[in-house]
Amino acid sequence: MSEITTLAYQKANKPKIEDVIPEKLKNCSTMAALDFVVYLRENKLNPAWTLHNAWKVINKGKPICYIRLGCCFWRSKHSDDGRWEVTPYLNHIDEYENTIHDEGLQDLVWDNLCYCKSCGHRHTCDGSASKIILGRKIENLCCGNITTRFPVPVATPNDVEIDGIKKLIALEKKARAENSRK
Repeated sequence: MSEITTLAYQKANKPKIEDVIPEKLKNCSTMAALDFVVYLRENKLNPAWTLHNAWKVINKGKPICYIRLGCCFWRSKHSDDGRWEVTPYLNHIDEYENTIHDEGLQDLVWDNLCYCKSCGHRHTCDGSASKIILGRKIENLCCGNITTRFPVPVATPNDVEIDGIKKLIALEKKARAENSRK
């Protein structure tokens, strides 16, 4: 393992994500992850180190995206160097619901929701949360997440999923900008 991927190094140096990606992923996902970071930076969404192998992206004072390298927090606590996860926070999803349907992004959202059995939270979550999401009633959601933010974690996204994530982030960013003007 390279020193840059260790918690001690990262706590002391808070490395850029693009410096850690080649060391942590070392597979075909490397270029996809690096390209995604370029997209974020081009759109003034700069990943900042926050936890071991994890970066938070802030927009309008709130997280808009979270990136984890190695293990996928929402899916498993076990390390897997070939995996990474992008979690867009879609706090204003109701405001662009029609666009999501028009763009065919609803399955990306529905397929990657946080259910209690895989939420990874330390709090007690009884699996009773339900919500209408993009016109569909979803049961057993992680109640710790849908009340404060709306995460949609996508583990090791393929090119189509990355394009969808970019569109979702752009929609969320636009909704936040419009809400700040009100």
